[in-house]
Amino acid sequence: MTIKEEVSLRFFLYIVLVLGIFFRFTHLDHKVYWYDEAITSLRASGYTQEEVAQHFFEKSIVSVTELQKYQRPDGTRSVIDVAKSLAKEDPQHPPLYYSLANFWFQSIGSSVALARLLPALLSLLVFPCTYWLCQELFVETGVFISNLPTWLTIALIAVSPFHVLYSQESRQYSLWTVTTLLSTAALLSAIRLKTRISWGIYALTVILNLYTFLLGGLVAIAHGLYVMIIYGFRHRNILKSYLVASLLGFIIFLPWAWVVIINQSQAKNGLNWAVIYTLKNSELRDIWIQHLGRLFFYLNQEPWDFCVHQVLLLLILYAFYCLCRQTPISVWLLIILLAGVSTLPLIIPDLIFGGMRSTQARYIIPSLLGVQLAIAYLLGINLVNPSLKSWHQKFWQLFLVTLVSGSILSCGVSAKATVWYNKEHNGENIAIAKIVNQTTNPLLISDAVIGHILSLSYSLNPNVQVLLRPSKTFKVYLRPAEELERFSDVFLYRYNPNKVWLKELAKQQNYKFEPLVAGFAEFAKDRPVLWRVTPIFRKLKQQS
Repeated sequence: MTIKEEVSLRFFLYIVLVLGIFFRFTHLDHKVYWYDEAITSLRASGYTQEEVAQHFFEKSIVSVTELQKYQRPDGTRSVIDVAKSLAKEDPQHPPLYYSLANFWFQSIGSSVALARLLPALLSLLVFPCTYWLCQELFVETGVFISNLPTWLTIALIAVSPFHVLYSQESRQYSLWTVTTLLSTAALLSAIRLKTRISWGIYALTVILNLYTFLLGGLVAIAHGLYVMIIYGFRHRNILKSYLVASLLGFIIFLPWAWVVIINQSQAKNGLNWAVIYTLKNSELRDIWIQHLGRLFFYLNQEPWDFCVHQVLLLLILYAFYCLCRQTPISVWLLIILLAGVSTLPLIIPDLIFGGMRSTQARYIIPSLLGVQLAIAYLLGINLVNPSLKSWHQKFWQLFLVTLVSGSILSCGVSAKATVWYNKEHNGENIAIAKIVNQTTNPLLISDAVIGHILSLSYSLNPNVQVLLRPSKTFKVYLRPAEELERFSDVFLYRYNPNKVWLKELAKQQNYKFEPLVAGFAEFAKDRPVLWRVTPIFRKLKQQS
């Protein structure tokens, strides 16, 4: 590659980086604010679902505005209340991100756009962390003299439709991406520098990673295996320093580890969805291929998307082959461990016992980062190697432009969508709100889980009245027909109703139920989630 070509390529990568930053802040409030995000706002405001349910159980009919007050801090709830809320109902989620969100909500605001602005800003830290990691992994080890592959990695992450999508989600995943990259770079730096300060920095990154997401423990295990295999007892000082730094990190994490242990029943309840459903191995395989493909391309156009993902899978396998064959073990082993250790503990139980642990791409972010490092290496060796023929480099330049263009196109399509694959569980909110908001004086009756009601409330007009009766039977919140007369329209909402509940609904004698909206997610498309409720005597009046 000539100097002119390298300058042009660098300019192209800088433009890609700018586009990646642009996409992270585009249409922040456009997509549906789904269940998990509503729960984030609830936790960050210091409330529990039990509090909300109890409050509305004691109340009669309330407005959407009153529902929304549990989605923002009222000034009386601190980070201590945030930690208590998580410990009581969601101990599997450590408190670091939610504490940051509490400060953010109180000082900046808690609207949909502002709630998502926090993870979008945090996602910008991915770029300096990626730079540091690639310098330690590729440049300091002598794999590359140029830092061009470093900018290739940054560009791939910048416009990755997966990373852009989760940088706009009001959850901890953009922060976990940052702490994973930061911790891995800090480990390599500490091994190279061998100073107390560098190992102290690594210990701090371990703490941040664990307090961001429990699966950060798998990243720590990958680091431990790397140090043991590469250095072992031949370099006792490195091993000793690593063990001390890691032990310090785990000791400081012990308070929350104890919270998880004593509240493990709540943690299991929060993860029940991952084990009660079983998929065929072929279905799991297709989902894993989608995870890898969506790193670079996704237009929500099946089966064409999946065809592209299969081609990308071949590219990824080739990238890992070249990585393992052409780089020293100190380089390829770290990437392999980062990708494998964070994934296999989720994949193996799904294959043996059943479940859906490995179907959530957000749980395997360290693995996906490993994939992008491998792809960046493949592009790097085919673009900066001066011994390669001109046509060879031209081919890989064209391939890079094609790959990045596909990612940019995917980000553009996603930016305009109101629902995407990571928010499909509440994708029906838009259709529900369109019907309910058109009425003059509506009442929405529901016994849905609090998180789904809070999610729906973001799409409803403030004048919509809600009768919330959390229970397992429809009979609990039936009202006398005469009491419903003062509303122009009455609707019933329940997220993903099971067959038993639907049978109970059909037994009701005094009301007519007209299904209006079906579930949006693939597993719920055959089940209605919204009904129009008409008392029988009103129906007779209208007929007469």
